[in-house]
Amino acid sequence: MKRDYLLPSRFRLWGWVLLVPSVALGLCLVRNWRLRFDWLDELSVIGLTVALLFIGFARCGQEDECVAALRLKALTLAVLAEYMVLVVGTLACYELAYLDFVAYNLFTVLVAFILLFYGLVWLWRKGRIVVSRRMWLLPPVCRRIGWVLAVPFAVVCLCVLFSQDFGLSWLDEAGVVGLTVALLLISFSREWHEDEYIATLRSKAWVWAVYVSYIILIMGTVSIYGEVYLTFLFCNLFTVPVVFILKFRWMMYKLSKEGGHHDK
Repeated sequence: MKRDYLLPSRFRLWGWVLLVPSVALGLCLVRNWRLRFDWLDELSVIGLTVALLFIGFARCGQEDECVAALRLKALTLAVLAEYMVLVVGTLACYELAYLDFVAYNLFTVLVAFILLFYGLVWLWRKGRIVVSRRMWLLPPVCRRIGWVLAVPFAVVCLCVLFSQDFGLSWLDEAGVVGLTVALLLISFSREWHEDEYIATLRSKAWVWAVYVSYIILIMGTVSIYGEVYLTFLFCNLFTVPVVFILKFRWMMYKLSKEGGHHDK
């Protein structure tokens, strides 16, 4: 399994070239209160998404095991940061302004990942940090707790979403916060036998999950950019951890079938 789902290094330059006009357009639209679901909004969202994916997931000039380890740590922290921000925002501003918060939180994962990853790589190359294989993962038992929590909170979110009582109430908050915590427990629990190969699978699954999430965002922006778009953004909140869990568990299943891993 040599595929790492990364882009050629030249894509990083293209990403920076695309980032500047996309950010400028987005800031102009926000500052002038022109968020009216027109084609300029779509162009800004799509341009910023593509630019950040190009910058974040282009290979480094010297891609080795140390860089891969730093990439996994940065991506892990970025996902944690986004969903911690989501939990805080849900508890602090769960009202009509919450929809604006969800929209502005779209790119937290990519921005945080880029800053963390290239910052860590710079520090490592300067000799200021030592690459450690230690990951910020939870004990394996937390995965079971996460599955127990995920089912009822997912039901709550679905009931609220498809009912006529979708009114930004405490039940909505409980569903979002509970499902967020559950998915984080499942995603960030270590395996019973965690080794370097499992870490490689974990890294590939995270990269794959981020790709899928933002491809869905681009497709939704192009096809349903209107009032229903806010509902789409709400539904897309959990795409990254859900896709990661599905992809990682599938990779682990195939590995166990090959006799290379046995997990409880």
